[in-house]
Amino acid sequence: MDIVIGSNVLRNTNGVVSAHGQQQLHVEIQEDNPQILLTMDMYMPTGTQVAKLERNVWTANDGERFELTAEPKSLKIIDHTLKNVVIELKAEDDARLTVGQAKFYTSKGTLSEVSPEWWRVGNKLELNGIDMDLEGGAIALPD
Repeated sequence: MDIVIGSNVLRNTNGVVSAHGQQQLHVEIQEDNPQILLTMDMYMPTGTQVAKLERNVWTANDGERFELTAEPKSLKIIDHTLKNVVIELKAEDDARLTVGQAKFYTSKGTLSEVSPEWWRVGNKLELNGIDMDLEGGAIALPD
């Protein structure tokens, strides 16, 4: 799967994004009935887990803090407490998946933020204009 994150193209991924050695999110496109499926753990800036989504079904979401909107070719999660878009995904006609915007924390409280121009992870990494083949592997966020 090719994933566009901001202005970066990560080709041939398995759809997994890992942080601190564990899976943070996994995105799939259901083939028989095209639908974006997301599995994702949501954390506070302190690293405390506050919600879990498994293939578009909430297994934890206290107080309905997070809202999922899913259509066959798009998916969006909104955080009503922090009043921001956690992640927005769109399946493109050329079989790419685009992360249009995102703002979420890892299990260690590192902020990952995506705009149309860049992708920032903590204060250590900003990517823009990268085109990389991951040879079927995961996208690993730096510690």
